[in-house]
Amino acid sequence: MFYEKHIFVCENQRAPGERVSCGNQGSIELLKLLKLKAAKAGIQYKFRVQKSGCLDRCELGPIQVSYPEGKWFSMKTEADVETILEFYLKTNQPEKYKHLIVANDDTAE
Repeated sequence: MFYEKHIFVCENQRAPGERVSCGNQGSIELLKLLKLKAAKAGIQYKFRVQKSGCLDRCELGPIQVSYPEGKWFSMKTEADVETILEFYLKTNQPEKYKHLIVANDDTAE
């Protein structure tokens, strides 16, 4: 496997009045912050954080998915970025980031 973890962050933006979108909920800025901090974090394995198009879970967003686990996250704040960086990417402590996980069957009402 080339990357141990590969995080896709939705950056999709829609026009006002259309369905909510992650890009309009701040995901572009959060992606920049996550990439910047991750590059300086001293993580000892190969990983990648990159933008994606719509992941179709817009109402739960900003949304991210990490492979190979297929783990979905809703990362909304700078504190969430820090949590994912420290407790998911660096030390893998699920109890510390479980509040950010979006279950595979979760849908917004």
